Amino acid sequence: MTTVIAPVASRLPHAAGSAPRPAAPRWRTAVVTPADAGALRDLFAACSQDTVRLRFFGRVRALPAEYLDDVLAGRADVHDAVVAYEDGASGAHPAGLASLALPPGAQVAELGVLVADAWQRQGAGRAMVDLLLARARARGVPRVGAAVLPGRSGLLAALGRRLPAEHLALSADGPSGVYKLD
Repeated sequence: MTTVIAPVASRLPHAAGSAPRPAAPRWRTAVVTPADAGALRDLFAACSQDTVRLRFFGRVRALPAEYLDDVLAGRADVHDAVVAYEDGASGAHPAGLASLALPPGAQVAELGVLVADAWQRQGAGRAMVDLLLARARARGVPRVGAAVLPGRSGLLAALGRRLPAEHLALSADGPSGVYKLD
């Protein structure tokens, strides 16, 4: 006996009479302000330990206090930070946080991105990085760098599609890259 499995019309993306697939969420991005402290702690709590480990390169139980203080300080020239919210979502709970740290005298701003598990791979990270890069260009930041753990080079690939690579490296700690903004 042969069974023929035919596609169900409602599962086809453009089948007549089917409900359209929901569009990917659109993101509203904003610069972090001191009023965001509680929302950023909630964002951290919404992330799995694996997501936190991949962002902070270790197991941490709470958003690191020094990092939180830096992003809340509002000093874009030292540590610029932005959040992404699902457009139209009620409440003030961000889906992600991204930042560019540029210590005094440094020539490379270090990029970090954290997206809550429920919103990963839906464009929140891209929206935040786009805003950070535009803000960095406006301030005259010459280069952006990022380091990731082994096997997690998606961020570096995304930067490489937008910016010319100046230096790429692979160490026992993982891959890293420096990209030109100007």
